[in-house]
Amino acid sequence: MEEMKNCIRLIIPLLLVIIFSSCATNGTYKEKHQKDEKLLFKDWKYRGFGYELPVWFEAAYNDDEPGLKKALPELQDKEVTILRGQGFNSDQAEQNLKLKLAEAEALTFYDSGWAMLDVNESISYWWCRIYRKPCC
Repeated sequence: MEEMKNCIRLIIPLLLVIIFSSCATNGTYKEKHQKDEKLLFKDWKYRGFGYELPVWFEAAYNDDEPGLKKALPELQDKEVTILRGQGFNSDQAEQNLKLKLAEAEALTFYDSGWAMLDVNESISYWWCRIYRKPCC
């Protein structure tokens, strides 16, 4: 009986510590995303795994080649082609992008990704692929 009392005396404080620590951590998590004042994209490839939106994506979406080359210095002296596809979801956007891939057969693939615009539009998903001309 005495052992049981000692066990209960140890378990109750331990349970209280666990309960209070779990309550404290729930309120402290803040999701990383683009700055609120310029949040353009609501969701993107691998966001669920904690990856940030690629630094080049917004420039590629806006067809801003100087901004793209600033974000990707390794492409500074390369000729770059950006292909985009749009759709109601990421799969449809990727399919629409694949229809344009014949244009890029002579180019070298660099990177790709998709993102969803943070607006209520009927077509809100975009896939972007970056290609560069092969060297020499």
